[in-house]
Amino acid sequence: MKNKEIEHLDSISAFYEKGDYMDELMIDREIQIIKQYNTEGKSALEVGCGSGSSTERLCQIFDDLEVIEPSAKNIALLKNRVPDIKCHEGLLESFSSQRKFDFVLFLNVIEHVEDPVSSLKALAELVKHEGLIFVSAPNCMSLNRRAGYKMGLLENYEKMAPKDFEVGHRRLYTVEMLKDHCDQAGLKTIAMKGLYLKPLSEGQMVSLGDAAVRAFYSIGEEIPEYCACLLAVVTKKYY
Repeated sequence: MKNKEIEHLDSISAFYEKGDYMDELMIDREIQIIKQYNTEGKSALEVGCGSGSSTERLCQIFDDLEVIEPSAKNIALLKNRVPDIKCHEGLLESFSSQRKFDFVLFLNVIEHVEDPVSSLKALAELVKHEGLIFVSAPNCMSLNRRAGYKMGLLENYEKMAPKDFEVGHRRLYTVEMLKDHCDQAGLKTIAMKGLYLKPLSEGQMVSLGDAAVRAFYSIGEEIPEYCACLLAVVTKKYY
């Protein structure tokens, strides 16, 4: 199963290699939100690095950053961007460390994993008791998908688009589903934010120009249920 999962991740690395304009803007917005928290002097662990684009930005706000990545192809892309980064090759579920981190970053990864609750439980073992975990995921109830359903372009809200299959998504999320998975993993959601209010198709949004698209990325922060992507800020539960 381990080798099969790594093969699956290697098979979609071509997407990260060619890059994606909208994903780059998404990463920019995620970083802006992470920077709202006190990151000075704190340690961070990024789980799943893709092309290393997010890692490159995270290095600008964390002096102490490590990465876990199971795909050798993605690690090669990462090293092209950040040659000196400390990277642990392997699956999250196979990773063990005595070290606990102030921040754990699980950005646009949970939709790819086989067992999201188990993955979240593994993250909980790697974060300090008062540390924060950031989890982002695509939202199947986004404004553009709601419109697509009303127009008869989508059979149901859960139906994935061609891009979802290209990047290896196994599921899409709703606000409540993401909260529930975190709850099952023993994590408390302290904030749920929206990334990218997307009223139109991706092609139509791109045609509006960079400034307009960036504005829509920031507008949706307080209305996550309508955004294309969700960002949950979670911590360990205390009883």
